[in-house]
Amino acid sequence: MIALLNKKRLNIFFSSLLMAGDFAAIFLALFLSYEIRFHSNFFPTPLGTPSIANYFLPVLWIAVLLVLVMNTHNLYKSDPTKKFIDYGFSIFKSVGITMLFVLAGTFFYRERAYSRSLIFITWVNLVLLITFSRYILSIVYRKRILPKTKKRIVIIGKPESMDMIKSHERYFKRYGDIVGIVSTRKISQGYPISAKHLGSIENFEEVLKEANPDEVILSDLEIPRKKILSMILESEKRMVAFKIVADLFDVMIQQFEIENIDGLNLIRIKESPLNHVYSRFLKRGMDFFGAVFGLAVLSPGLTVIAIIVKLDSRGPVLFSQERMTEGGRIFKIYKFRTMRPEAEAETGPVFAQENDERCTKIGKFLRSYNLDELPQLFNVLAGDMSLVGPRPERPHFVDQFKDDIPRYMSRHHIKAGMTGWAQVNGLRQGTPIEDRVKYDLYYVENWSIWFDLRIIILSLFALKNAY
Repeated sequence: MIALLNKKRLNIFFSSLLMAGDFAAIFLALFLSYEIRFHSNFFPTPLGTPSIANYFLPVLWIAVLLVLVMNTHNLYKSDPTKKFIDYGFSIFKSVGITMLFVLAGTFFYRERAYSRSLIFITWVNLVLLITFSRYILSIVYRKRILPKTKKRIVIIGKPESMDMIKSHERYFKRYGDIVGIVSTRKISQGYPISAKHLGSIENFEEVLKEANPDEVILSDLEIPRKKILSMILESEKRMVAFKIVADLFDVMIQQFEIENIDGLNLIRIKESPLNHVYSRFLKRGMDFFGAVFGLAVLSPGLTVIAIIVKLDSRGPVLFSQERMTEGGRIFKIYKFRTMRPEAEAETGPVFAQENDERCTKIGKFLRSYNLDELPQLFNVLAGDMSLVGPRPERPHFVDQFKDDIPRYMSRHHIKAGMTGWAQVNGLRQGTPIEDRVKYDLYYVENWSIWFDLRIIILSLFALKNAY
């Protein structure tokens, strides 16, 4: 218990350090922005140069508001499993929300005029300075804090149930140390995780005494409910966190909410945010303007690619194929042709493979950088696809998957996308379709415009591409 308390204190200290760094960045951003706006000669000052003291009280309110907003985005909680790019995106969003409130306030507060150009300059400087501050502190955290706060973890389950934990082992290594395994069945095979075997769930109390873990993770949900409850209570008695692996086909990774009817609590599946008209309108607006902008900027490059495809091999420049989108509707998807004409004449519909012999020379290059997908901007413009969403599948394969993979058709509640949450996490051809469905459903159930922007940014840096 003392060790756990010390770990909590270290994490609280680091959270305080983050907050202090943010306050320092806010005041430094004001000073730099003031100098750029009024003393750099880049901006005219027809009304003269106001005293920087006029901005001290407003910036104090900005600091308080920004800290509150950043707290709602969990930016003061240390999470070693989180990528820094995710923190950067949360910082961008938090600063944006705060500064929009500040701009709104300048329209209602008329006792003193404030430079709106200064506000915009401060906006940019805040994002840069806080991101830089957080990057430096993240290095300090990894080097100094994390080694002292890593959690001692005990995994409970049978060998087959630990495959999911094994596939995420690199994240667990950042988060804590697996000190042992507790079996729920007679051991008939080796465990995929290399850790000390501590016994069975029948002697769970002794395991907690000897291993002294900070956290217990249950990966086998087939054991009796009464036994699970007793282990939870035993863990709470010893102030040990108890977590359960939410496997896709056990709890369907759905978000749930409680509905109370005259004292009767009912659990219902939470609606997807995209079921609401406002969200649909917002997403369609982003798709339309994003596609127009993309086509306008990329049109010279698209023309060059089209000429090269035509010169490289006989056949049309564009390749069209039937795919399925929202509601099971079939549409024609467009790509730059990367294969020989009539590549499936003998085989019928088959998945693309690594080192596919059907690909042309230029086709392999286009696929390796996903450049063959760019004509889908026309599909987005037409409303058949979205910039972000589950990748569209061919009807032939949908007919196979819908019977074999639970909830596969739920991914068709929204439009198919040019890129998606599965793709930016490296799940492309060659990965199990069940894993891709899991990520697609997570996206459907947790959509937000910020989530879309995050995926688009991550797509630009995705290293694992199609073949």
